[in-house]
Amino acid sequence: MRLTPVAAMVAICLATSPAFAAAPKTPQHVVRPVAAAIGAPVRVTAIEGVTEYRLANGLKVLLAPDASKPTATLNLTYLVGSRFESYGETGMAHLLEHLVFKGTPTLKDGALVAGLKSHGMDFNGSTTADRTNYFETFQASDENLDWALTMEADRMVNSFIARKDLDSEMTVVRNEMEAGENNPGAVLFKKMQAAAYQWHNYGKSTIGARSDVELVNIAHLQAFYRKYYQPDNAVLVLTGKFDEAKALAKIQKRFGAIAKPARVLEPTWTRDPVQDGERTVTLSRAGDYQVVAALYHIPNGPHPDVAALKVLSSVLDENPSGRLFKALVETHKAAAVGAGPTKSAEPGSFSLYAVVDKKSSLDEARRILFATVDEIQSHPVTEEELKRVKLSFANAHEALMNKPDALGIALSSAIAQGDWRLLFLERDQVDAVTLADLQRVAANYFKASNRTVGLFTPTDKPERVALPDEAKPGELLKGYVGRRAVEAGEAFDSSPANIEARTHRLALANGAKLAFLTKKNRGNTVNGHITLRFGDEKSLFGQEAVADVAVDMLQNGAAGLDKTQIADKLEALKATVSIGRTGNLVSVNFEARRDTLAGLLPLLADMLRRPDFPAAELETLRARELTAIEASRSEPQAIASLALSRYENPYLKGDWRYASTLDEAIADLKAIKAEELRAFHKDFFGAQDAQIALVGDFDEAAAKTQLAALFGDWKAGRAYARIPHPFRAKKPAVLKFETPEKANAFFLARQSLPVNDEAAEAPALVLANTILGGGSLKSRLADRIRQKEGLSYGVGSSLNLSSTDANSGLSLYAIHAPQNLAKLQAAVHEELVRLVKDGVSAQELEDARRGLLQESAIGRTRDGALAVGLAGDLWLGRTMKWEEGFEAKLKAVTTAEVNAAVKKYIDPDKFVGVHAGDFAKSAK
Repeated sequence: MRLTPVAAMVAICLATSPAFAAAPKTPQHVVRPVAAAIGAPVRVTAIEGVTEYRLANGLKVLLAPDASKPTATLNLTYLVGSRFESYGETGMAHLLEHLVFKGTPTLKDGALVAGLKSHGMDFNGSTTADRTNYFETFQASDENLDWALTMEADRMVNSFIARKDLDSEMTVVRNEMEAGENNPGAVLFKKMQAAAYQWHNYGKSTIGARSDVELVNIAHLQAFYRKYYQPDNAVLVLTGKFDEAKALAKIQKRFGAIAKPARVLEPTWTRDPVQDGERTVTLSRAGDYQVVAALYHIPNGPHPDVAALKVLSSVLDENPSGRLFKALVETHKAAAVGAGPTKSAEPGSFSLYAVVDKKSSLDEARRILFATVDEIQSHPVTEEELKRVKLSFANAHEALMNKPDALGIALSSAIAQGDWRLLFLERDQVDAVTLADLQRVAANYFKASNRTVGLFTPTDKPERVALPDEAKPGELLKGYVGRRAVEAGEAFDSSPANIEARTHRLALANGAKLAFLTKKNRGNTVNGHITLRFGDEKSLFGQEAVADVAVDMLQNGAAGLDKTQIADKLEALKATVSIGRTGNLVSVNFEARRDTLAGLLPLLADMLRRPDFPAAELETLRARELTAIEASRSEPQAIASLALSRYENPYLKGDWRYASTLDEAIADLKAIKAEELRAFHKDFFGAQDAQIALVGDFDEAAAKTQLAALFGDWKAGRAYARIPHPFRAKKPAVLKFETPEKANAFFLARQSLPVNDEAAEAPALVLANTILGGGSLKSRLADRIRQKEGLSYGVGSSLNLSSTDANSGLSLYAIHAPQNLAKLQAAVHEELVRLVKDGVSAQELEDARRGLLQESAIGRTRDGALAVGLAGDLWLGRTMKWEEGFEAKLKAVTTAEVNAAVKKYIDPDKFVGVHAGDFAKSAK
C-alpha cells in the first residue's frame, strides 16, 4: 500500500481557485470603460526570447513565442495580494480570485466557466501576499486565443462581484479555510508568521481571518476590485505557439479599449522593526506527528543575499546530500526536513523545519536542527557542495525555459517582486554566489534573536539584525541583457495520425519491445518510459511489501554508487528520473537531453539491474514510511480511501488484490530485511516483458544499439503474467468514520461497472462522466454542490476505465464541512437520479465532447505522457490508430446513446459510499 510521504507537512497552503469550465460563445465587448486608451503598443525591452510591450493604458505585455508545441499559455498577473488588504478586510484578494469566475454581463449564468471548459483549457487562479494570477493553457488557435483574451479583458473590469455570488461561494471559501486547518504543520507555520511579523501584512494568512471573510462588506470588496483590477496594475504574459504580431494586435484590440484609471496606487510602506529576541509559538491540537520549525527575517526577494540564502537552503535540506537531511533523516531523528527563503517584494523570511514521529524526541530534533545551522560557521560550506547546488539551480532554470507553459506561469513570481526580468537575474545571482557570501549571510541572519520558533529562550545579551536597504530592481537591471535565448524546437503536429506515422516500433532479443518517436524539441529534450513487468498471482503471494520497498530502494544505491553520487550524476547529465510501482510492474519515467541520453541510460541500467539495497538506506526509508502510515490514521481522505478498498474485498492477505490494514502495513514494513530485497530482485526483475518508449530529440540508431546492449540480455528468474481483476458487484452500503478535530470531512463513493475501454458503450460512459462530475468545475455535481449550494470546495466524479478486464468503476468524491453531511448526501443522490431519469442534453454533450477532444490534443503535446502512452500501447498491442478510432467514436456518440449507457450501467442505489469526518462535534 502506497501512502503520501510527510516531507511537505509544514508547507504553507497558498489559497487557490480551482478551474472552471467552458461556453461556446466569445464575449464581444467590454462594458465598463468610458474612454478608450489610444496609441499603439510600445516595445520596452527584450531578453532571452521574452519581449515586453506597454499599452497606453499602462498594461504590461510579455510575449515569448515558441512553436515547438501546439499550445499556448495566457497568464494575467495583478499586483495585488493579501499584503494590500486593510484592517478588517483580510482575505479580500482571495475572495476576488473566486468571484471573478462568476461572470460578467456578457458571460453570465455560468458562461465564463463553461467557456473555459468547452475550449479545452487547463486553467486556474492563485493568490499570494504579493499578487493574484489567472492562467489558461489551450490548444493554439486564433479562436482560442481570441476567446481567452476577450474573456480576461472582460472580467478585468466587468466582473459582477455580486452579493448573491458571495453568499453561494462563502461555504466553498470556508471549506478551503478549514482544509488548511486539517494540517497541524501548516497551522503552526501560519501562527509563526503572525508572531514573526508584528505589523507587516506578511504575518496574515492569504485566506484571511474567518471573521473578515464571513462578514465582508460587499461594497468594500467591489471597491477593492475596482481599485486593483485595472490595466495599469496588471502584467499579461503569453507564451507558446502564436504569431507575435497578430497576438499583439489582438491584445491591443481587447485590452487597449480599457481606459487607464484616474486613481493613483500608493506604495505600501509598513515594515517590521528589527527583531530583538527569539519568539515562541506553541500549538496544541490533534495529530500524529511533531514539528519543530523556525522563521528568520531576511531581505526582499531581489536582494543578492536572498540568492545566497537559496543556495544555503539546498546545502541544508537537499535529499540525499543536505546537511539537515544527513543529521536528522538519515539518523532517524526526523522523518523529513526542509529549508528555504521566500521570494517576496518586501522583506521576507527564511524557514527551517523538521517533521518528527510522535514517539521520538522533539527536543533532540530541535537541538540538532539549530546545531546543524550554527555549525556552518565552524564547518563552512565546501566547494563541492556549492558546485552541486549551482548545477541543480542551473538545470532547473534550463528545464523551466524549455517549458513555455511553466515559464508563463513562473514569471508571476518575478513580476510580484517588481520586474519580470528578476527571473533571469535570480539565475545569475545564484551563479555568482561565493563561499564567502554563504558564510556572511549565515552569520548575519541565522541568529537566535532573529528567529521565531516553538520554544522561548531568554538571553542576557540580545543580538539585533539590521536588514540592508531594499534591493531596487531598476538599479539591479540597468543595462541587463540576459543570456542567449533557448533554442526553439520544431512545430510538431500532435495528431494521432502524425504521431503514428513518426513512431517506429521494434523488439530486443529477449522480447522487450521499443517505441521511438524522434522530433526536434526546445532545449533538445528527450523523455522516456520503461515498464518492467514481474511475477504472477501465485509466485508473488505475500511479496507485495517487499516489492514495494525494493522498488523504492532502486535510486538509493546501485553498482557501488550511493544515492548522493547517483543524484550528482543525474544533475551533471541534466536528467531527471522517477521510479514507482503499480501492481506487478515497475514504471520508470525519465528526461534528458540529446547529448546526455547516452550517459543516462547506463546509469538507469545500473539502478534497475544492479541495486545495492544498502541496509542504512533501508532503515531511513522504513522510518519515513512508518511515520507516513501513522500520520494517515487521522486523515479523512486516507481513512475513506482505505475503507472503500477493504469493503467486501474477497482476497486473502498476501494476495496482491488484498487491501492491508494500517497495522498490517506497519508489521509488514517492520519485518523486511535487506537480504529479502536482494532475493526478490534476483528472482523477479528482468526486461523480457519490458516496454521502452523514447519521445523527443535523440539518435534512434544509437539508442537502439545502446538499449540492446543494456537490457537485451536481461531476463527474470520467474515468469510474468498479468494478475486479473475480475468484476465483482458489491453490496450497496454507507460507511461512516469519525476523525476528531478535523475541520474538513471527505466523501468517497464507487460503483463497479462490468465494462472496459473496448466496450461499445465506453465512449458514451466517458462523456457521461464528464457531464456528471469529471468536467472540473463545469459539471452537474460542481454546478449544484459547489456553485449553487456552496457545500464543497472540491467535488466531482471520475471514471476508471480498464484496458483489460471488464471491470471499471465510477467514483464520486467531495470535500465538505462535517455539518453539511446530510445536505451533501441529498444533493449527490438527487443529481445521480436526475442523470439516470432525465438524461443529458444535446448542448451538454457537445460541450463535454469539445472539451475532451481538446484536452486529449493538449495531452499528446506532453512528451512524458506520450512516452507512457506509447509504452502502454506496446503491451496492449495497440497503436495510435486505436486512439484515433476512440476519438472518432467520441465524435459520433449521440445523446440517445449516452442516455442509454447511463440507464444501463449507472444506478444511484448501487454505490458504496464512505464518509470520514468529525461528525460528532458538528452534531453538538
